[in-house]
Amino acid sequence: MLFILFPLEAMSLMLKSKKIKKDFLISLLIAFIIILGSFNCYLYSASFHGSLIKKYSDNPSHLEIDRNITKYITGFSNELNVDFSEDEKSHMADVKRLSIFEEFLFTALLIGFFVLIYKRKIHLNHFKKAALIMFLIALFSLIASLFFNSFFKLFHIVLFPQGNWQFSFGSLMIRVYQQSFFREFFIRFIVVAFILSLLLVLLIKIIEKINHQQ
Repeated sequence: MLFILFPLEAMSLMLKSKKIKKDFLISLLIAFIIILGSFNCYLYSASFHGSLIKKYSDNPSHLEIDRNITKYITGFSNELNVDFSEDEKSHMADVKRLSIFEEFLFTALLIGFFVLIYKRKIHLNHFKKAALIMFLIALFSLIASLFFNSFFKLFHIVLFPQGNWQFSFGSLMIRVYQQSFFREFFIRFIVVAFILSLLLVLLIKIIEKINHQQ
């Protein structure tokens, strides 16, 4: 009898493990959609870029440079109409490839999300776990922002191993985009993701309360 029970118990544990992994992946998908959505809102926002450029630069021409760069890296323009050096242009081409990859990833995740909704594979618990994942990612990211110089360097080493991302202090790239620009950009979209995680929890509580009353 034990020879029958042990395999059945093992199979049951495997099925539970597969379900847990599947639920986690669905929750992770939802969390990343919201985080990348927050990131894209700031990436495409000319007004947000403009506010940071004005804050960290006193050169009005930098606003036009940022507009051209934003159009280029987001795929709205094939030409980088900026008087950059060859190294700066090379780095911008790498940034563009990374940005377009992120856009494709975001689109793929959205399609996957709607497919799961259509198949009725997404439940309220997935959103609860997604909110927790978002909260943890936002928390660790805000901690990383306290050591932003090291984080910024590590980020570039990992994503741009070819090493064409370091420029002299007087270069046009550095004059337009000071490190403070990227630090505030990073903090802003992480804070928005954090707020969205709290709003998601609040929405879940409201839905659960309505369901309980019914």
